[in-house]
Amino acid sequence: MEKKAEGFAEEAIRAVGRLDVASARMAVAEAFDIDQSVAPLADAVYYACSEIEEKDEVSTATWNGLADAVDSPELVAVVESCRT
Repeated sequence: MEKKAEGFAEEAIRAVGRLDVASARMAVAEAFDIDQSVAPLADAVYYACSEIEEKDEVSTATWNGLADAVDSPELVAVVESCRT
């Protein structure tokens, strides 16, 4: 993943942790525009956003899906640090 895309991906994950749907969607869209290999993460972020909108939380299963969707140990660490 390109470094700039990774930065946006990290912000998207952090926004999910803050339950900030708008920021999460914008950041992951920016990441995808730069590097389409983030598509699995984008899907996971959009799913997490739908959970936030419906339940005002992110389930453990969805956090697990976010962790599975990232391709670097650094991003896995961000997911783990943001779990609610």
